[in-house]
Amino acid sequence: MIVTVGSWRGVGATTTALLAATAAAGAGPAWFIEADPAGGVLAGRMAIDGESVGGLERVAFGPEHASAVDTFESVAHRVGELRVVTAPADPFRAHACHTPRVQWVQMLDDLPGLVVVDVGRVRAGSPVLSLVRRSAVFLLVASPEVSSLVASVEWLTSAGRVSAADHGAEGTPMRVVLVDAPGGVAFSRSTLERELAEHWGAWLPWEPSTVDLVHRGAPSTDRRVRRGSLMPSVERLMASVAPAVEPAPTPMPQVAGDSVESPVEVVPC
Repeated sequence: MIVTVGSWRGVGATTTALLAATAAAGAGPAWFIEADPAGGVLAGRMAIDGESVGGLERVAFGPEHASAVDTFESVAHRVGELRVVTAPADPFRAHACHTPRVQWVQMLDDLPGLVVVDVGRVRAGSPVLSLVRRSAVFLLVASPEVSSLVASVEWLTSAGRVSAADHGAEGTPMRVVLVDAPGGVAFSRSTLERELAEHWGAWLPWEPSTVDLVHRGAPSTDRRVRRGSLMPSVERLMASVAPAVEPAPTPMPQVAGDSVESPVEVVPC
């Protein structure tokens, strides 16, 4: 039920994570957890104030025996079906959330609906790698610009490992999400889709107006949001990762000694 979103360089991981959570909220309850150890930025972008600012810190160092839903609900900012939990803006306090008194990462499994976690920039030895390993899929946000993408793919290939003994984020399905930001010398979409193969995630167009609407609380169903191609692209991305996120159906147990008979076809006379 957990999708983590990060980047090798600052190319829009937080915005992509928010768009993904907003798209998921269009189909039911969803959570956005800002867990960037470098500090949160979303409270300022979404004009969140009061008790909802820096809510992750109160989760990490709050009461130990409260239920997961009650704990996160008490600090979340509600935007329709989306609950937003922001990180402290101060980097020291934000990093401390990853060495918590309350093990909030394990609590994410108990939250109803899809959970999208923004982990910011990913580097070797980052405290977020344990969170990435817990997720159903990791979305690595990158620019199609040559130098940025090459560095991102190198990190993806090594799964964040810095040595043979380092497990990094090994075992977590990873997809590359490309943000078509202006500037630089970029690879073409067709080339990247072919070269990335199973790691291909999505190509997101550059639409600052749509991002501004989502920051102001517009849902994915808002007609102004639907005018562009950004939100439909994000929705296709979330649909493509659904098989990795949704649990596989549990087969019916078969009693020992029972045989499964094939249905008898009745042929009319």
